[in-house]
Amino acid sequence: MTTAKEQLWQSLQQTNCVNVDTPMPKDPFMSPWYLALLEGGAGWIAAMFLLGFVGSFMALVVTESIAPGVLTIGSVFVLLGLFFDRQSTRQQVFMSQLALVLGLCGLLCIGWGLWEVLDYHNRLAWFISFGALLSIHSLFINNRLSVLLNGIGIGGCITGILYQWQWMNLLPLVMLVLAIILCLSLERFGAYYGRICYLCYGLICWTLMTQGVLILGVSQVDFFNDAISELSIWAWLLPWFVSVFASVVIVKSIFNQRQASLRTPAGYAAMVGVLFIGFLAIPLSGLSSAVLFLLLGLQLHNRVFTSLALVSIPLFICAYYYSLTVSLLEKSLLLMALGVVLLFARWGVNRYLSRSTRLITQEAL
Repeated sequence: MTTAKEQLWQSLQQTNCVNVDTPMPKDPFMSPWYLALLEGGAGWIAAMFLLGFVGSFMALVVTESIAPGVLTIGSVFVLLGLFFDRQSTRQQVFMSQLALVLGLCGLLCIGWGLWEVLDYHNRLAWFISFGALLSIHSLFINNRLSVLLNGIGIGGCITGILYQWQWMNLLPLVMLVLAIILCLSLERFGAYYGRICYLCYGLICWTLMTQGVLILGVSQVDFFNDAISELSIWAWLLPWFVSVFASVVIVKSIFNQRQASLRTPAGYAAMVGVLFIGFLAIPLSGLSSAVLFLLLGLQLHNRVFTSLALVSIPLFICAYYYSLTVSLLEKSLLLMALGVVLLFARWGVNRYLSRSTRLITQEAL
């Protein structure tokens, strides 16, 4: 890592991006992990005590309408969280965690206050206003965990909006298309790249979660039970088709990035593998989406996308295996076919990719 940083600094000096006489900056001193853990825990405890004190004070003072007070407290907490977030640095774990908890508590208080103001009836307005609030908050907060949680909350608000409009059939498709658009547009956001990246992580988590709900079936899900029972077959087929089509396009893009031709055994094997896994993913909702995000991680060189996909794939397979709505024979045939595909993929990787790696090594020597 040090050699890579030195090479980067030398290239910056050669291109006159930095002064030639300026020495390479040293890495900031980082506290040991156990001290960072203690400081982060102290930040959460301090924020919780502050929230409890303010809540107790409001319970004693306010007797009738609690909505204005809750909105005021939530706004103050959000502003305090933004202030501490701007003042904290990477080494100040206590400040950053305090800002995180204050921001989360403030957002929850504002959501509670909006729920009281709207008198529990206009749920559509609540989902729209709270989703807009989370989006605006994500543009100003620096804490990446807060942005990640905001992304999951925005996904939940989109789900609520579609539920109020009785468009739950479009939920998997809308979440998948939105996640794909954001992932492919990351490089266009400039200064907001880090925030939008973690926002994508949250939306991907929610997208994979909705796919997992479809696997579990109606009898095992109590939330939105009536809406899930009315889902048509298009709620499964449309996101499956989009996932398979986007996966084929991304495989072609990956080969173009590496200046490799698809008209090779490795290219044919990649295309056949993606299409065959997509065929197997018709009854196993979510597998094609996980493979898509895995390919997106490979294309964008993003380890988080790849990790989310690798974690979700065995979860989808386990959820499908233990689902009570599918016969044991169908489960066995599908999992056996998936295992055969993975064995062929391993054979192809060991035969073709290892050979190309040896050739590149010999040319370099």
